[in-house]
Amino acid sequence: MSYKVAVVGAGPGGALLARELARGGIEVTVFEKNSFDELGHDWSDAVEFAALEAAGLDMPILEGLQWKGSLVKNTLGGEGIFEKHAVPRLTVYSPGKKSRKEIDFKMITTDRRRLGQMLVNQAEAAGAVIKYQHEGKGLLFHENGKEGPDGVEVFGFVAHNLDTGIKEKIEADVVIESSGFQSVLRKSLPAYSGLADSFQESDFALVHREVRPYKPVDPESKSIPDHYRYGYHSGYQWTHIHNEESIDVGVGVRSDMPGDDPQEIIEAFIAEHPAIKPGRIRGGRSLCIVGRPLTNFAARGFVVLGDAASTSVPTTGCGVGSAIFAALWASEVLLEASLEKRNDLEKLWGINKKFYLDSYRGPSFAALSELRVMLQTLSHKQLDFLYSKNLLDANTLQDAINGHFSPPGFIKKLKALQGGLINPPILLKLNQAVGSAARVYEHYRNYPPYWDSEVYNSWKENAFALRIQRDFLY
Repeated sequence: MSYKVAVVGAGPGGALLARELARGGIEVTVFEKNSFDELGHDWSDAVEFAALEAAGLDMPILEGLQWKGSLVKNTLGGEGIFEKHAVPRLTVYSPGKKSRKEIDFKMITTDRRRLGQMLVNQAEAAGAVIKYQHEGKGLLFHENGKEGPDGVEVFGFVAHNLDTGIKEKIEADVVIESSGFQSVLRKSLPAYSGLADSFQESDFALVHREVRPYKPVDPESKSIPDHYRYGYHSGYQWTHIHNEESIDVGVGVRSDMPGDDPQEIIEAFIAEHPAIKPGRIRGGRSLCIVGRPLTNFAARGFVVLGDAASTSVPTTGCGVGSAIFAALWASEVLLEASLEKRNDLEKLWGINKKFYLDSYRGPSFAALSELRVMLQTLSHKQLDFLYSKNLLDANTLQDAINGHFSPPGFIKKLKALQGGLINPPILLKLNQAVGSAARVYEHYRNYPPYWDSEVYNSWKENAFALRIQRDFLY
């Protein structure tokens, strides 16, 4: 008997998962609403080097401040998926640029569209079937009377052919949703499943970025390092040089607060730097999920991954690395499940275990989301103070921007607060935030290692209570 998997969404996570499953002999079909030429975003993102390496890509080597390798672009618009300019060290400014830190940056600038196309081609070469112009409209499932994620048994989904307008019922042993934060399939489940909740508006950042021509022909150009301006306008502003001819300028702000438009902030920055020339090469505007991850990614016959599960780094919105790691972990669980002809929640729970217990990601992302919310309540002046007093020091920022929550480092911060530094209102806020984040981290480190409805429900109630406490404070 064959084991059929349907993957909805051909982004990096969905395509990589399809590749791994097809290589393992599983019958897998990918349904993607766009065409091949429209896959992914038309810009380059910072993606975790370790994730791309784990995916088996031919990773470049660092020579000075340039990447060298078969997948590195040699010219503007040339072949390859990696931008030539390397950022091994990143400058991090306070919002008012009164303080500056230098951190190790564990990411590589990667062309999102070309990465997606490469992984789709690899999936097809492994035997996966890709159906473009097909959009997921809702899950097919049975209800068994239980309350919780074990109360539904998914056996397929409805695919909408955008070319013909025909809707078709697709049956599968497991349906994977990797279609983005809209998470249409997940939300089609009944509320009692615990999987259908919508993300809150505060879980998003509004991001605008532009890749512009770049001609550093005068001393002024040296004042545009690869940098983050962290905490700026409730979010962050960055510049990443791509090569000798182009630079990426972007801003992310809170999506639930009126007033700050990221495009206007970018235009003001560009106006101050003549080395950045007129004429947008690539770029765009989008929402970016930065909230806590879902507390569960599975039901019988169903798995949700990537942005649909809110697994981006909360401090930066970088989500490709998480989608890749989740795809690799899910492939391990599903390949084993296929051998046993299983698709039950107890078996698929292994994906939760890998994310929350076998890696730092789940607990770190949940804790960093707590800190993000607190930092977004502070003014530029208050954040400048925290930078200047080294309460937001290089090690703390390095961990946070790279997606790690380091409890020992934050415990040191708590001790520093007890030393009677000036500006008590800010320190009180930081004290509350660090304590809240540490409690969240410890709670998520005690995630249930196997499916047990009573244990999971108790754990989830406590996780929800921690969020309510956070929302009350901020």
